[in-house]
This record gives sequence, structure tokens and C-alpha cells, in this order.
Amino acid sequence: MSASETRSYAVTAGEVAGAEQQLQTLRECLMAHEMAHFSSILQQLASARLNASQALELEAFQLLARAADVTLVPDELLMPAKSLQLQAQTEQHPLAQAAALRALHWVQMRMRLHHAALDSLAKAAELYERCALPRLVTQMRAARCRVMLSAEMHLELQQFCTQMLAQPAELTPPIHVMLLDYAASAAYYLALEEGDDDGAAALWRDCLARRELVLQRAREHGLDSQECLALLNLSMVTATCERAADCRDYMRQLRAKFGRDGYWEPWLVLCTLLADCADADANVEAGAREPAWQALLAYDAGLAGDTLSSARLREITLQAIRRYGRRWGYLEQALQATIRQVAMERRHKRELATSLGETLSAVMERPQLLYQNALLAQHGTVLENSLVQRNQELNSALATLRQEVAVRQATEEALQLAHDRLEQQVRERTADLGEAMRSLMQQEKQLGLSRMVVGMAHELNTPLGNARVAASAITAQAEELRRGLDAGALRRSQLEGLLDNVTQGGELVDRALRQIGQLVERFKGLSGQTTQEPATLFDLADRLRFCAGNWRRGLQARGITLTLKMPEQLWLHGYPGTCQVVFQHLMDNCLLHAFARHDGGAIVVEARAGVDAVVIDWIDDGAGIAPEHLSQVFEPFYTTQLGRTGTGLGLASVHSMVVGLMKGQVTLDSVPQHGTRVSLSLPYGEAS
Repeated sequence: MSASETRSYAVTAGEVAGAEQQLQTLRECLMAHEMAHFSSILQQLASARLNASQALELEAFQLLARAADVTLVPDELLMPAKSLQLQAQTEQHPLAQAAALRALHWVQMRMRLHHAALDSLAKAAELYERCALPRLVTQMRAARCRVMLSAEMHLELQQFCTQMLAQPAELTPPIHVMLLDYAASAAYYLALEEGDDDGAAALWRDCLARRELVLQRAREHGLDSQECLALLNLSMVTATCERAADCRDYMRQLRAKFGRDGYWEPWLVLCTLLADCADADANVEAGAREPAWQALLAYDAGLAGDTLSSARLREITLQAIRRYGRRWGYLEQALQATIRQVAMERRHKRELATSLGETLSAVMERPQLLYQNALLAQHGTVLENSLVQRNQELNSALATLRQEVAVRQATEEALQLAHDRLEQQVRERTADLGEAMRSLMQQEKQLGLSRMVVGMAHELNTPLGNARVAASAITAQAEELRRGLDAGALRRSQLEGLLDNVTQGGELVDRALRQIGQLVERFKGLSGQTTQEPATLFDLADRLRFCAGNWRRGLQARGITLTLKMPEQLWLHGYPGTCQVVFQHLMDNCLLHAFARHDGGAIVVEARAGVDAVVIDWIDDGAGIAPEHLSQVFEPFYTTQLGRTGTGLGLASVHSMVVGLMKGQVTLDSVPQHGTRVSLSLPYGEAS
């Protein structure tokens, strides 16, 4: 997926302007090697919000940086560069297309497709001219120098640089320095090719002077990448001219400012070897030359491949082997170096011839292309006439569509009016329904309150009636005792009988009051705040085992089995007393309802640690609950045993304590004649 496809979101004007400034810095990059100095800008833009044109242009500059990597095969970069250029052309992004052409030109140059590289530069210059960027147009014109140097057109390169340098007003400092650098490179290779020593000496002086001027101007204008290249070239020139001390000084300056990890490192290795050879040549002892000579031969043997940089490295290395071999008496190795150099030059000449042949083929194909263009123009005229007729037909169809649109708009307006009326009716009906729902909820609340009051009154009437009867009986016995005392005829047996009756009446009153107290406490349990005990960490499994021990004898008497399925320990931060009350309510519910009509049965209690809470399933195989009662089992005083055994407060209290106090959940499932399952979910609490 291309960068333009991943940047489809909206981009603000400020973000576009900020990215444009950074992209302009990349556009003014003179050669692909400079991308190493702008890696931070590439990284910033890679994470920035860009529009489609900027994203494509960034992708092109990233490809240009990859093209400068000599470890990558240029053939693998050719198709991506061409595809990117065609995409930018199709989407009409001229700046992105120009950047793609620059990346394509660098790949073509590495593949020695010099005519194609020059064509790519010319197209990029044309695009920059359309975008009114004259400085970049001049830069693309000056970029021909690298193609001419790659094609070994050294004399033509020198003349071209001289012509451009003759008009300094049109040149920016980076381009001026670049032209000086290429002029020096042309002088360097012309000096290597020069057979006459005097002519070579003049070329060496010119090369060295231009290199020093490049370094001076680069430092004056803060051009780091060109300063780096100038130091590298000065190291190579001084090493070739056998000025070992100057060579080492320039290498030291290069590594001090730009480090050791860069494209220049293989060249500096060669500079070091040439400086060692120069020192050995100045040393009168013959033994000092052998290590330098062997190191130079080993370096040449290690050069492999045929990239642009390695070819230049080997050419200079072979030139040094020839020179020092003749001086030091290694004539056989010098001859072999000459043969290898001639073979390299022949291969390069064949590549240049192939490139020239492709250029000539393109020239020969030009008439045919012109003829095809004429045919296309004629065909275009026919298509244009057809388009005129088609446009007339489309205009007629458009008029018809406009009439249909007018009718449809009128229909839509009528529908919208009806829709608005319907919405108004829906709002009115919704308001009426809301009022009805509120009235119904109020009635439900009053019904629930009435049920609770009736249930409470019913449950309290029985113990209150018993207490009143007992109190009346005690009063009557007291009156009889007083009459007997007043008459003086109270016998001992009569006194004992009266005291027994009073004692029984007091016990009856006490039982009634205890029953009333229990009802009040269970009623209080509905608030969910039945306990004042603090929350603490306790073992729920141990609490269940304790309760089971208390229930065991009563269950055995009724033939009911109780099974506990739980781990040895189950820690919970909560209210142990309240949990015990909940378990007691559940057990009472089973005894009073599930097994009310028969003895025998089974109760299974399963407890386990869940993700966020302890889960307890209380299961019985008793009578179950009818479906019509399931929705009301948690309501206070709702029971089918009212007036007999149940008060209707057991499950209501369980629900209030678990949900209100312990912030848990209670669910109930039941099938008549098959039993009931009550599931409790108790959160672990803060100390879990």
C-alpha cells in the first residue's frame, strides 16, 4: 500500500504548511547521498499528517534514499520508482512526480542507463518549471553532471561545469559548490588518464585548488553534506598525489565531524592504504614497502561486484598498483593490474555502447512515434465530434431529469409535511403514554405498600392477639388473688394454681413479644442495612461449614440431605454475620416451602471463586415455584403460605442484603415439582 492510500484523513492548513517547509528542504537536496543527513526529516514526515500529494512526494524521497544504498540492487528499485512516477502523473501531483523522476534518474544512473537518466532529469526540470520553482530547474540542469561523470564524459563534464560557473548569478550556493566539485572530479579523472606528466601535474593542481575551494565554500554556507564530500575528495586527491600527511589530516577532520559509519568509509580505507604506500615510498628501506604493497593487493582482491562506487574504487586501486609496482619492482603485479584495468575499461565501453545504442534506437523510433501521434490526433478529432453529439443527447436527458427532480421534490415536500405531522402525533401519544406509565407505577407502589402493610398487620395480629389474651388472663388471675387475700380465705393450693396460671400467661406474652421482635428484625432486613458489623476478610467456606453443622440434626430428622461442593478455603472481604443470616433465610425457605408437604429431599450448595465475585448456587429438589409467582418472590410479604407458615420476608430479605448491602446479585430459577436454584454473586470487596 502506498503512502497516499494510508493518508486519506483530513489535514489542516497548518499541518500542510509545516510539512511543505520540510519537503522543500528535501527538494533542495543535490544528490541521493545527502538523504543520510536528512534522515531525521524523513522520520518526522513519516509520522506527520500529510495530504495526498505530500505523502506521494515523501514516498519518492524515501525511495531516493534507498537508491543511494549501494547494498541494494538497483534493478529491484526500477519498477517501484516507475510505478510511483506513473501514480503521481495519474493523480496529477507534479511535485511528487518530479521527486519520483529524481529517484528514477538515480536508479537509471546506477544501472548505466544514461540516456534514460538524462530524460528523467529533463522531465523533472519541466515539472519544476510548471510549478514556478526556477532554483530547482537550475538544480536539475546541474544534476546532469553526475550522469556525465558516470558515463565517463570527463572532458565534456569539465566544459559543462565551466559554462554554468560562468553565470554565478543564477546559481545558489549549494549548486555553485556542486559544480565546483564536479569540475574537480573531471580534472581528477583526466589527470589519471593523462599520459604526459606535465599535463597531469596541471590537472592535479587544478583539481586540488577546486577541492579546497569546495571545502571553503561549503563551510561558509553551512553545507554539511558537501563539506563531508569535500573532505572525502581531498583525502583521495592528496593520497593519490602522495601527500600522506595532508591525507590523514583530512580523514581525521571527516571522521571527527561525521563519524565512521557512512558511505565514505570504503573510500577512507583506500585513502589510508595509499597514504601508507606514499610513506613507504618515501622510506629508503625496502622492507617497509612490502606490508603496504601486500595490503594494497589484498584490498584490490576484496573488491567485488560492479556497482558504480566499487568500479571507481577498483579503478583508482589498479592505478596505484601500476604506479607503485613499476617503482618498487613488482612488474608482474603491475602488468596484471594493467590487464584488469583494460578489461574494466572494455566492459565499461561496451555498457556505454549499449546505452548509446538504446539512445539511437529511441531516435530511430521517433518518426514512427510521430506517425502514431498523428493517427491518434485524427482519432481524437473523430472522438471529439462524437462527444459533441453525445453532449447534446446528455443535455436533453438532463432537462428531462430536471423535470423529474422537480416532481420528486414536490412529492418529498408533501411527504416531509406528513412526516412532521406524524412525528407531532407520536410526541403527543408518547407524552400521554408517559403520564399513564407514571400513574401505573404510582398505583404499583401503592399496591406494594398496601400488600406490605396488610402482610405486616396480619403477621403481627396473631402474636399481638396472643399477648392480649395472656395479659387479660393474668389480670383476671391477679383480681381473683386480691379477692382471696381480702376475704382471708386463700388456700395454699389455690395460690399455687393462680401462680401457675400467671407464669403460663407471662410465658405466652414473652413468646408473642419475641415473635413480634423477630418480625420487626426481618422487616428491617428489607432495607439492606441489617448489620452494623464492619466489613472484614473471612473464609466463606468455613462459614458455610459452620452453618451446615448447626442444621445437620434438624435436617436428618426430616430425612433431608445437605451436600456442600466448594474449595477448602474461599476468602471474601465482606460481612460474615450477614452472610450467615442470608444462608439461614435460604435454609428456612427450603424447609417451609420446598419440603413443606413431605419429608426427605436433597439440598446442594455449590460455592466457587469467579473472576470478580464468589458465586454460590443453592439448589433443592423440592416443590418448586409456579411460573406466575416467579416475578414476585423478592417482594416483601409475598407468600403463598400467608397465615400458615410463611411471612413472605425470607427471599425479600436475601435480595435486600445481597444487593443493597453487599452490592451483589441474586437470581432465581425454578421448575414446579423439580426444584429451585438460587444463585448469589458476592463481589470480593476491597481487600481481595
